[in-house]
Amino acid sequence: MKKFSENQVFTNFLKTHPRVRVDFHSGNAFYNENVKQGNNVDSGSVSLYQINVDRDSGNLVFPFINKDAAGNSFTVTTNAAYSAANPGETINGTYPLTSSITRQYEMSDTNKRALKNTLNHYTNLSPAYNYSNYELTGTNLISIPSIFYGETIKKGSVKLSCFYTGTLVAQAKDQGSNGALIQTFGTASLSGTIIGTVLYNEGFLLLTSSLPIATGALDFWDASSGQPKWTFFGPFTGSSNAPDSGSWVLEFEGTNTVPVMTMMCEAGTNEFNFSNNPTFITSGSADSAVSAKDFYSQGSGSLIKNTVKSYFVSGSEQYEPVTYISKVGIYDEDKNLIAIAKTARPVRKRTNDSYVFKIKLDL
Repeated sequence: MKKFSENQVFTNFLKTHPRVRVDFHSGNAFYNENVKQGNNVDSGSVSLYQINVDRDSGNLVFPFINKDAAGNSFTVTTNAAYSAANPGETINGTYPLTSSITRQYEMSDTNKRALKNTLNHYTNLSPAYNYSNYELTGTNLISIPSIFYGETIKKGSVKLSCFYTGTLVAQAKDQGSNGALIQTFGTASLSGTIIGTVLYNEGFLLLTSSLPIATGALDFWDASSGQPKWTFFGPFTGSSNAPDSGSWVLEFEGTNTVPVMTMMCEAGTNEFNFSNNPTFITSGSADSAVSAKDFYSQGSGSLIKNTVKSYFVSGSEQYEPVTYISKVGIYDEDKNLIAIAKTARPVRKRTNDSYVFKIKLDL
């Protein structure tokens, strides 16, 4: 073992912006152009812990707790069901836990008032956030769970598209990175107009433009046949019909800050040139080795295998302690193995060789 020095371990932060694309077509949603993220996960949904995504419906794992005086339960367990359970009885939950993008049109007055302070807080970015723009206006609320974007939605990355028979007919972007969604393609009279806003940290889109954004694109964009509008954008919420020739596409980038620990593992000259691996001893020469939890003792008659290659047939070279490093173990202060790094191929280590293995660990 060798202890890290102060300058051999350091931590930094890597900011990533994973791209997300969700297609809405014919009453279905498709996350990153995939039909499903696994078994038991609905189309367009994301599994929180990736549990049961590779299991059949009859072989699912599930969480459970026992009813006791502490009153612990699952949030999805109703008060009536909890009261009906006897003390000590097992209460089961379900996996997987999933999230999906939802739509509310028209947005309720209660939800509007709940966002009043949040909207007015961002008016320094754009006057489009002013609550008065939504108070008396029919608003389409698109809710994006944080599992889709992480910490926040990256400014300037949001793009809304409308397709009809596979052809782009309208598009809007937050091209100013200020939260205002501006139509950049489609009906000429709407080009350059603000059609809604993005709440980057909260994961909401508020769309207020109720004017047709394309001509000749008749379909069931909402409950009845008509022209597409931005207030119809998102998952279909009608009871019978759904767009057959038309589709919506939502694209954005999330933000995740990943702490990264970098460790410089040094194997200097005359270090790590001996091994406890049984292959380090010449076959048939080893006396019985004795090992226990805190020590290892090799038999006194053991001969170390000379692995130095000779350039002569049946010749032998002078012995030199040589090891081949294939794994690097990381231990805590109590000498508990907590991580193993493997090399792509074994690295030959001679007495005069010096190596530094750079190990990066995402936390």
